[in-house]
Amino acid sequence: MDKSQTEMNRIQYFEKADTEKHREFINSQSNCVLCGTVLELTHAVDHIVGHIREEAHCPSCEVRTRARFHPLN
Repeated sequence: MDKSQTEMNRIQYFEKADTEKHREFINSQSNCVLCGTVLELTHAVDHIVGHIREEAHCPSCEVRTRARFHPLN
């Protein structure tokens, strides 16, 4: 098994990643850029405002890497 496939096995991802570019994108979104640890995601629903806040952070570095808002349908 090559290195990129080994990295893909470390994260929970359910779509088939056929290209190296696709695997690199998944890896960049799923792992800490500083240490490579798999990121932990938290989700908070705000029914009043009507969105879900998704936040990713590294449990090793304790760095918050991103926060995104998704609308509720």
